Amino acid sequence: MPIDIDHPLRWKDANADEKSMLLDLQANILKGHGRKHTANLFLRFGSAAAGRSFLRALAPQVTSARQQLEANEIFKSTGRSGGLVTLAFLTRAAYDILGVAPAAIPPDAAFGAGMSSRRTKLGDPAAAGWDKHLRGPIHAMLLLADDTVSLVKRARNALLSALPAGVTLLGEETGLGMASKLSPGEGIEHFGYVDGRSQPLLLVEDIEHERDDRDGISVWDPTFGLKTALVADLAGKTANSFGSYFVFRKLEQNVRGFKKAEDKLAKALGLKGDDAERAGAMIVGRFEDGTPVVIQSADGANAPVLNNFDYLDDPTGAKCPFHGHIRKTNPRGESSALGATIEQERAHLMARRGITYGKRSKHPNSRNLSFADMPTKDVGLLFMAYQSDIGNQFEFTQAAWANNPNFVKPGTGIDPVIGQGPAGGQNCPVQWGGGAATPRKAFDFRGFVTMKGGEYFFAPSISGLKSL
Repeated sequence: MPIDIDHPLRWKDANADEKSMLLDLQANILKGHGRKHTANLFLRFGSAAAGRSFLRALAPQVTSARQQLEANEIFKSTGRSGGLVTLAFLTRAAYDILGVAPAAIPPDAAFGAGMSSRRTKLGDPAAAGWDKHLRGPIHAMLLLADDTVSLVKRARNALLSALPAGVTLLGEETGLGMASKLSPGEGIEHFGYVDGRSQPLLLVEDIEHERDDRDGISVWDPTFGLKTALVADLAGKTANSFGSYFVFRKLEQNVRGFKKAEDKLAKALGLKGDDAERAGAMIVGRFEDGTPVVIQSADGANAPVLNNFDYLDDPTGAKCPFHGHIRKTNPRGESSALGATIEQERAHLMARRGITYGKRSKHPNSRNLSFADMPTKDVGLLFMAYQSDIGNQFEFTQAAWANNPNFVKPGTGIDPVIGQGPAGGQNCPVQWGGGAATPRKAFDFRGFVTMKGGEYFFAPSISGLKSL
C-alpha cells in the first residue's frame, strides 16, 4: 500500500510498507534526534570511485528513522541513551561527480542550483566572504550526534581515520545545544530566547503529546503531513524509499550588539524595570522564557511554554508587532490578507533541526550579565531544516517573509533577527495592546545575525546511499 504522505504517521502502529519506509529513511527528519553535541563534517570527493566507495561503506552506519524512534522509547522508559546518530547528505555537485543517472538525481531546482547561486534572491553576502570550508564545492556533509562531546569526538576521529584516498575533509562545525534556565527542558539560542518551540509535527504520537500534555492544539494546530519534509528518493531501491531536501546555514550572532540595541529600544519606548524586557519580546515575538508577547505584556506564561495561539486578537500589531521574528516566519493565518489560504501559508513551513554553536563564559540566561560577558562573534546557530521543496519553503520564508519589509503589512520592516534587506527599520508600540491608536516609535533593528556560509543538500534513503 502506498505511503500516505498527506497525513502524519502513527509510527507505533505502522503497517508493513510504513515500517519499510522507516527502516530506509534517515533519522532526524520526522523528529529531532535530541542529542546536545554534534559535529558537521564537510567533504569533497576527488573522483567518482572514491566517493562511491566511501558512501557504500558509510551507508550501514547511517541511523534510520526506525532506529531513532525505538531508541527514544527505550530512553523514555529506562533512561538508557540511544547512542550515536550518524547522518549523510549530498549536494547536487556530488551527484554529478558520482556520475548518477539524471533520472535518479533529486529534481528540486534550488537544490540543483546551489545556495551560493541564490544569493540575490536570499539577500546573502557574497560567497567570497563565507567561511572558507563553506564556499564549495562541497560534495557531502556528515552529521554526528551524541550525548557528550567526547563521544562525538570519538566517532568523528574514527570516521576521519577511515577516509579513503580521494575523499577530503574541507572543514567542520561543532554544535552545542543550550537549555533554558528560565523554562527547563526548552532549547534556547545565544540571544537568550526559547527557540524551536513551534514545529510542524509529523508523527501522530507527537501531536497527541502536544494536545494532551502541553497547551493543546485547538487554536494553532501543529499537525502536518509527511509531505512537508518527504519526497521520493529516485535512487532508492524500494517503492517506499524517501529522502528530504536539507538546508544548512551558519548564522553568526553578535550578542552584545543585539542586547545593546534591546536596551536602546527599551529606553526609546520609555520601558523601565521589568517592563524593559518587553523591548526584546517585541523583536523576537516571545520573552526570553518563551512567553508569547501576543498573549501578555510580561513573561511568566511558560509552564508549559505556550504554542496554541494565533494573532487574530492583535490585528494592528499592538501586542506583537508584525515584524516580530516568530510572527514574520510563522504568521499563523495572516497571509489570508494577501489572498493566500491557510493551507498555502502552512506549506511554507519547514521541519527545523538547528543547534547552537560556540562557547560562552556565562549562560545567556544568567543574572546580571554585563555587556562584557556577551560575545560579538564566534557564536551562533547552525540552522538546519528539512523540506520537500526548497523554493517554496526555506527560500520563500527567507525572501518573501523575513526579508520583505511589506510583509505582512506595508511598512512592517524586515525581520529584525534573520532579515536581510533594505534599511528603514520597524515600528514598535509604546504601549502594549492599545490598538490602532497606540503611539509607535521607529527603530532600525537589524544586522546582528550574519550568514557565514551554507549549502543545499539532499538526505538520501539508506538504500539510495548503498546504490551509489
